[in-house]
Amino acid sequence: MSEFARTRAMRQFYRNVFTRFIDLPEADVMPANITAEIFSFKSTQLTALEPMIRAAKTGLDAEKDAALKDMLCAVVLANNALDETFVGEEQTLSADAITQLTDYVVSALKADGNINYLVAAIQLLFRVNEISSALFLINNNLSLVSNSAPVLKILLLICLMENDFNQAMVVIQALTADSALIGEDPMTLLMITCGIYRLGGFPDSYIDFRSLNASESAVVNESWDYWIEKKTASKTTVLVTCDSEDYFKHAVPMLYSLYETNRDVLDVHVHLINGNDEIKHSLMALREQLPALNLSASHEQITDNENKPVVTAARRLVFLRHALQTFNTPVLAINAGVLVRKPWVASETPLMLLQTESSPFWEEVFAGFIYATPGGVAQRYFDHVVSFIMTNLASGNHVPGLEQVALFACLDKLSPEDRLAIERVERSVMLNSQADEKAFCWVSGSADASFQAYKTSLSGTYQR
Repeated sequence: MSEFARTRAMRQFYRNVFTRFIDLPEADVMPANITAEIFSFKSTQLTALEPMIRAAKTGLDAEKDAALKDMLCAVVLANNALDETFVGEEQTLSADAITQLTDYVVSALKADGNINYLVAAIQLLFRVNEISSALFLINNNLSLVSNSAPVLKILLLICLMENDFNQAMVVIQALTADSALIGEDPMTLLMITCGIYRLGGFPDSYIDFRSLNASESAVVNESWDYWIEKKTASKTTVLVTCDSEDYFKHAVPMLYSLYETNRDVLDVHVHLINGNDEIKHSLMALREQLPALNLSASHEQITDNENKPVVTAARRLVFLRHALQTFNTPVLAINAGVLVRKPWVASETPLMLLQTESSPFWEEVFAGFIYATPGGVAQRYFDHVVSFIMTNLASGNHVPGLEQVALFACLDKLSPEDRLAIERVERSVMLNSQADEKAFCWVSGSADASFQAYKTSLSGTYQR
């Protein structure tokens, strides 16, 4: 793990997940308005806050006062790498800001090297992608931080990202020896179960991997409620699965973009989760308005509770398997939150999966864009995937990311020949968040104004 290239390249979400909460009880001596700005409101305004921090009366001796204030300034700088509204791909601090943050941390630890400052320093350095510096502090203070939940979780994430499974097992053993270190943290539980699986085990709690031991996948075929029957089989079918909240916001503009760019080569099937009559009527009207898409639609009702996002994501793959069995066409399953930009070029592969080299292995396969042809490799693969998903849903394992885990783990059920037949494509080539003109799709939420301009143009042309 000398270069930590994969850890440094992973998206910012993973550097934030174990660093959003910084526990500094020493800060209780600071004025409440200052600590609220730093910890509650995640202020990044160091120029405004540092004079206030330095002027505050703490009652501490000079060294401890300086250490606390240096650490608080470091937190303010590191807040720049947090983005609570959009999960970015990269951290946003400049090299000068990282140097300044590091100087604050070093100064604080020299003046007061207590355990809370040490853990906070590791978290802040990790958040701003100073992986080597964070690990230096961990390795040089191992006896002090060996029972720190944030530090052990950060260390496990680094081990898994760098495929250092021997060290990962040591960290997993430390975490599982004291359940209080894990708590109910879903990301830690996900890392532990997936890590154990990669080490050769078949966990049966949180996520149940035991269906991968079965000689054959057991999947019960379901009946589906069709609003508009599919009657054509001459073109590849785009499968769009969404709920009522996303239908008008995302799915309809996506249909406009498909008609604009691919009306001659792609049909569309919309699968609704918890739809309603308004959506049903909208689909009927769009079928008439956009006839070349041969629009068809189906619907299913699921329980509307806190587990709905997990179930919706998982059921999308369940319906994809059904579509492969019944549509008699290749299926291109795409998340609703995209706009198609380029003509689809038919692929010779039986199964196309998107990947990102910087993703953790449990995100090895991206669930939001899958191309599959009926029978053969794709059918065998999704038989295993759906069996894995249904086993877990039936057991109440409503784990965020369940569908991603199923997609990565079930690759191991395929023969070497089947795996070689799968085409792997870099995610940004097909789905691009930077409005790249070469990409097949642009992803909703793109910071580039081109996305919104394209969406506005489509609505102006097709919306009635």
